Amino acid sequence: MLSKNLDIKAKMILIIQVVSLFSLLLGFAYVIFSNIADFKEDMKNNAIINATLVGDYCAVPLVFDVSESAKETLNKLESIPSLEVGIVYNDKNQVFAEFYKNKNSDTISNKAKKYSWHKFEDTYLSVSKPIYYEKKMAGSIYLRVSTKELRVKISDYLVKMTLLLVALLVVNYVLATWLQKYITGPILKLTKATKEISEEGNYNLRVQQQSNDEIGVLVDEYNKMLSQIYEREEALKQRTNELTITLADLKQTQQKLVNSEKLAALGQLIAGVAHEINTPLGAIRSSIGNIKKTLNFVLNDYPIFVNKLPKNLKTKFLLLIEDSFKNRHVLTSKEERAFKKQITMLLESHGIKNAYSFADTFVDMMVVADIEDYMELLKHADSENIIEVAYKITGLQRSTENIEFAADRASKVVFALKNSSRINNYEEQVLADVTEGIENVLTLYNNQIKQGIEVSKDFKPIPKTLCYFDELNQVWTNILHNAIYAMDLNGKLAIKAYVENENIVVSITDSGKGIPPEEIDQIFDPFFSTKPTGEGTGIGLDISKRIVEKHKGEIKVKSKPGSTTFSVYLPIVKTKDETEQSN
Repeated sequence: MLSKNLDIKAKMILIIQVVSLFSLLLGFAYVIFSNIADFKEDMKNNAIINATLVGDYCAVPLVFDVSESAKETLNKLESIPSLEVGIVYNDKNQVFAEFYKNKNSDTISNKAKKYSWHKFEDTYLSVSKPIYYEKKMAGSIYLRVSTKELRVKISDYLVKMTLLLVALLVVNYVLATWLQKYITGPILKLTKATKEISEEGNYNLRVQQQSNDEIGVLVDEYNKMLSQIYEREEALKQRTNELTITLADLKQTQQKLVNSEKLAALGQLIAGVAHEINTPLGAIRSSIGNIKKTLNFVLNDYPIFVNKLPKNLKTKFLLLIEDSFKNRHVLTSKEERAFKKQITMLLESHGIKNAYSFADTFVDMMVVADIEDYMELLKHADSENIIEVAYKITGLQRSTENIEFAADRASKVVFALKNSSRINNYEEQVLADVTEGIENVLTLYNNQIKQGIEVSKDFKPIPKTLCYFDELNQVWTNILHNAIYAMDLNGKLAIKAYVENENIVVSITDSGKGIPPEEIDQIFDPFFSTKPTGEGTGIGLDISKRIVEKHKGEIKVKSKPGSTTFSVYLPIVKTKDETEQSN
């Protein structure tokens, strides 16, 4: 385990160093070449200025054929250290006056006398400009400037920049070594915690949060998920013990019978709740697997892959990843098919092979617009690998979002299970919103509902009321369970909550087969059930009625084929004094 941690740290430092070195080299190369170009540009401009000035002074001597005056002007070039040769030509391209600093004269023909030109040779710079007098060409001037000072200047500049680069790399290495612990530390702790949980089932384990960034948020959510799972495990253990005791004393007292009914209702939910929890856990496991594979690729192969990309393709590649990260809206199946068809036709019109495969990948990455921007990538010989790498990198965000959604879903189910399964032994009233209990029960029955039941909710603003919240949850559980059973997992379920005459009214209507007229007056009788033997105890509605009456309320039912409505009326009570007065 220690060697693996060291490998991760070493790889993280190496990645930081490689990325930093690459960035620094690019930046330094740009600055160096830019400055060298500026040095040459300055030297060229100075030479052109000198040629222009000398040419202006020699214009009159050229017109009046006074070469001595031009020679005197050229001799003044002696004061310019780097200038080696100066020659003035007449309009016939003949030497009119000349200056050689080293007294080594050689004949230089100015073939392009009518045009300005300059040229850098190995050790000197040549500059030529035409000379005009009253808008008429009188001749031309040629200057040769030594580049020795320029070469020395460039050499000194390169030495300084090299020393600066080395110093920056040393500082970067120290900072990378110091900072990597803030990046790899939380990840290593998460990995260790996950391994211990998978091997030992220790859901009481917690990972210490070290920062408030994205990794810190991930650690915080991870700890919350562990807390919820741990609470669920403890609650299930507690319920198991209570169930064992209740089953042993079931026939002795009515209170134990009530608790038995509640536990029986929970038993009916076990399959659905297990599915509701296993589904997000499966999504989390799958997403973690994808993240693990992609991280291995990012740590080992991604830097090599990116460095091999040509500069123009690298820009497009990074733009594609950025585009995918920005587009996080959810597409319907119909929209996905439409975009795939549209992108496939576009790619085929540009002669792209495997157009449908590429279109499918682009839609998965949520890149559905401006596809023409990535034609260079798609036309490249290694296009399939390039797009696949982009898909892997952007898959990190998709997997993270899947984990977040799944963890949130599991959290809601665990929260609803905890609230719905708690037995209030002390029978204390609490100020609560009854619709919260309905939402909890709907969450627990979500697995059955989503198979073919359409749920509509119309909750008007209602005040909180003092009530036995846990016992009311038992009422909603019994009524909703009967409604789902009556519809055989296929129909419409309408739930309303509103205030009427100082009462909170909750009505639950299902589109099931209905209750026969001859049985409707018996449904609240103990042990009466319309379900087949073994599928119901016949005390659910009796318990519900007793709980509602305990709140000084009333429960009513209306039924016909295709529509059965249970209405619960609960008086609004905001203080305990009001409760005692009503008693």
